[in-house]
Amino acid sequence: MSVEERLERLEKALSKILSRLESIEEKLSVLGLSDETISIATELVIAFSIPAAKAIEASNRVVQAIGRLATIDPISRSIVEALSDCREQSVSEITRRVRELRGTASRRIVRERLERLKRYGVVVRVGGKRPKYVLKPCIKG
Repeated sequence: MSVEERLERLEKALSKILSRLESIEEKLSVLGLSDETISIATELVIAFSIPAAKAIEASNRVVQAIGRLATIDPISRSIVEALSDCREQSVSEITRRVRELRGTASRRIVRERLERLKRYGVVVRVGGKRPKYVLKPCIKG
């Protein structure tokens, strides 16, 4: 297969993906969700390949969590998004997911931001020697 044929196939695939994303966004807007929730849900679908329904639930948790803060920096926001599926995750796991969202992430910076988010009551640290973190809205209690 020639380079031109490969590029044409890639263009068609990207066009199809964009069309599906537009369709998902249209359907989400009909549900009366905020633009922020739709934007986050779309980002989560793309980054983590999760179904749209789960992405909506996760994006609602993100909005709820960041609503507790006056301001949030982009790295902390990505951390909240990485934790939005309610799985307990280690610093290394969170760093990998932040890289998927942002393209880059430092484990040291992620750890520092997690501690700050913990002080603000956005995330909860669970476990002992090898701690894991989870979003506070995910804890049932």
